[in-house]
Amino acid sequence: MKDLWQQVLHHLDKGNFSRLEDVLGGPQRFDEQIIKWFDTGKFKAEPEALAEAFTCACMLGREKVVAHLLDKGVDAYAGMKTGLSGFHYAASSGRLNVIELLIERSVPIEVESTYGATVFGQAMWSAVNERKPDHAPIIEALIAAGAVVDSGYQKWWDEQTVPSAETKQRVAGALRSVQK
Repeated sequence: MKDLWQQVLHHLDKGNFSRLEDVLGGPQRFDEQIIKWFDTGKFKAEPEALAEAFTCACMLGREKVVAHLLDKGVDAYAGMKTGLSGFHYAASSGRLNVIELLIERSVPIEVESTYGATVFGQAMWSAVNERKPDHAPIIEALIAAGAVVDSGYQKWWDEQTVPSAETKQRVAGALRSVQK
């Protein structure tokens, strides 16, 4: 059986972020362990793993880890082994707390994922295909932060089936606000 560190490296390498949180014992233990390993230099020999740990923390909504790593100078866009950055994952998984933190820290929002989507584009796609309660406020926050919104999004959004009437209405309103 691999020791815990080797398991963590494996899950970070494979993008098994939800599984990694379980391996570490849940959200609070995830925060404690990643911060401890960073602060004691465990990641120094594993810069790719550190970059993916940041991305993982964003996807899981682990704001404490995200803030700590940003404070220590970790590149918010270094961990894109799975094709998405931490910012993209936060948008995709509906992590408004992390989105607000990244915006507050002036992390660029127009960087594209491997799939060609900006953070805003990822949020829009996810609001239709991965449906989380905070997708509408995430889209609103990204627009307020200056996300570039292509004029075609309004028509595309109007054609989408979204189970939440509130999300449908809020996003439509946000899109209209940038078309004025």
